[in-house]
Parts: sequence; structure tokens; C-alpha cells
Amino acid sequence: MNKTVDTIIYDCDGVLFDSEEAVLAYYDFICEKFNLPKIKRNNHQDVKNALMKTNEEIIRMLTNDESLIEKILEFAKNMNFKRFLHLMKPEKNLKETLDKLYNKGYNLAVFTNRGHSLHYLLTHFDLDKYFKIKITSFDVTNPKPDPEGLFKIINYLNTTNDKVLYIGDTTNDLYAAKNAKVNFISFKNKLEDFPVIYDHLEIFNFI
Repeated sequence: MNKTVDTIIYDCDGVLFDSEEAVLAYYDFICEKFNLPKIKRNNHQDVKNALMKTNEEIIRMLTNDESLIEKILEFAKNMNFKRFLHLMKPEKNLKETLDKLYNKGYNLAVFTNRGHSLHYLLTHFDLDKYFKIKITSFDVTNPKPDPEGLFKIINYLNTTNDKVLYIGDTTNDLYAAKNAKVNFISFKNKLEDFPVIYDHLEIFNFI
């Protein structure tokens, strides 16, 4: 791990928040509205996909009817995720860690495949103030695992890839980090030979 890290970038779902209940409730609501089969809780791959892919990718998991997909996407665009915020759970010691990093002068950012809901999610939990830039799936042409969002953050913060640490929990995050040639730490999920942490405060062992 490069000890000259000046920028720490976080994924959102599964890293900043335990969001499984909220995300599945969101897609349950969409499935009920459009009479589609719900994501089965015991189908671990589908649940995993729901937590790491973009909204459009997940909707395409639910149906291959293009006209219906268009209707669902339009509905989802106008639908407010705020009704599910009470199901979002900030990870242990998240705010304490962000506060310490912020006060030490680190650049903090978010790169997620989540859409516009990221902004009011961070505001709701009083976390928005910590992040200098937030990149969602709507801010890039190519979402993760493409590294486009990481490059946007690096350029915006005028830093270099060797000074960046990305914290994620999925292979999408890992491949984005690899392709951008930035440092990577996994959160609560062992990925290849990369370091893994289970509590946000453990980040201080690596920077």
C-alpha cells in the first residue's frame, strides 16, 4: 500500500452503507408496479447483482421486453428512493472515520453505480459535507467496472493514480481500481490478494 495516499474514494452500497434491505425493497416495489417476479432472496447471485449493477442493468435482469424496460426506466427516473432511506444502515464507525480523514486533510470522494439517489442519501445521513466529488452512474458514459469515474475524480482533484485508494466490496470495484491503476482495499469481502477491512477505522492501518 502506498503510504503517500492523499485521496480516498468510496463505493456506496456495501461499503458506506449496508443497503441490501433498501435496494431489494426498491426493486420489490418496481416489480409489484409492473407485475414482474421479484428478486428471490435465496438467489444470492441476483441479490449480489442488485447491489452492484446500475439501475438499468438490474431492470434488464427483470425483463427483456424493451417497451416495458423503457416504461420502467421512465417510472424509476421519477420515483423517489427517499421512501426506502429508513432501511439504509450506515456501516459501523463510518462517520467517525470520515470525520478523522476529513480533519487530517484527505480528499474524500464517492464512485458508485447508484444513480441520483446518492446525493439525498448522503444528505439524509449528514455525510455529504465530507466528499469533495461524487460520481454516480449518471455522471459517466461507462459505469463500473470501467474506470472512467475514477479518472474523473483523479482529474477533478488534481492528484495522481498512485496517491489514490479506492475502497469497494465487489469485483466491479476491484476491476475499476485495477484498470485505473489505483490502490485498492476490499470491504468485508476478500477479493484476490488485496487487503480487506471489516471496520472503517481499520483504514488507518493502510494510510
